[in-house]
Amino acid sequence: MPFLSIIIPVYNTEKYVSKCIDSILNQSFRDFELIIVNDGSTDSSLDICEVYKEKDYRIKLINLKKWGGVTVVRYAASII
Repeated sequence: MPFLSIIIPVYNTEKYVSKCIDSILNQSFRDFELIIVNDGSTDSSLDICEVYKEKDYRIKLINLKKWGGVTVVRYAASII
């Protein structure tokens, strides 16, 4: 079990999500899981996150079908 869980809520952030994920993955601390919760994005954010998920075993991706807001994102991340 990882020492630390990092949760990233994503909603239509295709311009920024790669930089965010790269920043986390490039840290010297390695004992973590990265939980990405896509909150119904209508841009290519989900596609970008799926590519990262395939490349790194520490990434878990939750895809919510429609926008639910921060409360729904927090709940979705808590049930993993």
